[in-house]
Amino acid sequence: MIAVFSVCSMSFDKRDSSVKVKLVLKDSTVVDGYLRSTLTDRDTVIAISPDAKGKKEKYGISRVEKLLLLSSTDSVKPLECVPLHVFSSMRSGKGSISDSPMMLFLLYKGKHVDGYFGRVWVYNSVAWNAEPIAYYKLAGSQIAKPYLNFGTIFRKSIKKMEDSFMEYPALVEELENGTLTTKAINDDPMLMVKELDKILDNSK
Repeated sequence: MIAVFSVCSMSFDKRDSSVKVKLVLKDSTVVDGYLRSTLTDRDTVIAISPDAKGKKEKYGISRVEKLLLLSSTDSVKPLECVPLHVFSSMRSGKGSISDSPMMLFLLYKGKHVDGYFGRVWVYNSVAWNAEPIAYYKLAGSQIAKPYLNFGTIFRKSIKKMEDSFMEYPALVEELENGTLTTKAINDDPMLMVKELDKILDNSK
């Protein structure tokens, strides 16, 4: 997890264009180069250059099959980033579905549900910030649902987490009775998705 966030932090730094990537388009075209985009919910294209400071070529996200961020360390697997439509609200049954897909990083691949994170521009009463948001997506779905802001984890109330998973009472109960603690989720934001995957598996 630490290695994953190290690679992501590099890609989000506008001053750093040294992240090597492999872009795979839906028509099977493969583009190798360096990432020149910060990958937020405002992006509609992915910019890549053949070398770290070269001329950028832009590719519409609607054309993208997946983007692989390559680490300079062989022991770290490439980080996969895929385009998905997302819900706008963390509250179950609320909000709207995005018109355009957003690039999300795959952090957990489960049997019934996958976990992702992406960056969303949020106004925090002082300035706009691109904040990291965690998402989950059920197998077979093309829509990801947000459930956690990495930058403000439990700052207000654990109730917000319960709202995100209202349709899964067994998971809500684990939050309410302390089986899933705030410290554990702070240490591993994908813990909620992993637990949901177990619950869905046991219900089969």
